[in-house]
Amino acid sequence: MITAPRKKKISDIAHYVASQFYQSNVTDMEAIAKFEGLQYYHDHYEDAFDGMLLYDNKDFHIHINIDRGNGLSTKRGNFTLAHEYGHYFIDEHRIGLMTGQIESHASLHNVNQKNIIEYEADYFASCLLMPENRFRNFSGGPRKKFSLDTILNLSNAFQSSILATVLRFAEIGTHEITAVISENNIVKWFAQSKDFPKWSFKFKVGQQLPPATVAGEFFTKTDSKYTGIEDVEPDNWYYANDDRANRTMHEQCYYSDSYGYVISLIWFG
Repeated sequence: MITAPRKKKISDIAHYVASQFYQSNVTDMEAIAKFEGLQYYHDHYEDAFDGMLLYDNKDFHIHINIDRGNGLSTKRGNFTLAHEYGHYFIDEHRIGLMTGQIESHASLHNVNQKNIIEYEADYFASCLLMPENRFRNFSGGPRKKFSLDTILNLSNAFQSSILATVLRFAEIGTHEITAVISENNIVKWFAQSKDFPKWSFKFKVGQQLPPATVAGEFFTKTDSKYTGIEDVEPDNWYYANDDRANRTMHEQCYYSDSYGYVISLIWFG
């Protein structure tokens, strides 16, 4: 994982770039390429990659694969382009590509198959698209009620993907949350705010969801696709072992029919 000092360095670079190129909340991705003299191409590459940054001994070129949903001006496409900007703006990545110490490689949106370079570019992309001050200001502060709509509104405001927005909110958002991402009843990964209770989970990455959760019931029971805010017991998700277990806990799910995953958002009322 990325160390705290390294995160600080990457976020500082991304925030500086974002401060130079934005319209309202949205970072102007095209303006960045024009200013830096970067050529980027949206084309058909089947399932080979989402994005790729190439260096040809003179110039850098970014290739974006529309066959994997990275269309021009789409949220997924924005994140992919921002990820490739990460490889360009992070000195170690750019110099490594120029000197041959790092080989040009395919970037894929697959959280389970990434090395540290890919994680760093992902983090740069999140900071570039969702700068901390603007993101927190738009969130409305800790007294504003949280729900899936909070994430959807942020995603639309910053033109960032739902998954990227959830991760960013878990890191710097104005409400304590846990987000669990699953496919076919299997937990793929999770993100949790620093101020969320540090209870032990009743799940492990790579194993089944707890059956009594809203997401768990969706995969195991018919007609159980609940999109509203549901009250749940903390013990459904956690081994809750202190007084905070008496607080009202909510769960709300986002179902991605296109990519087959479910995001469970868990928070206190």
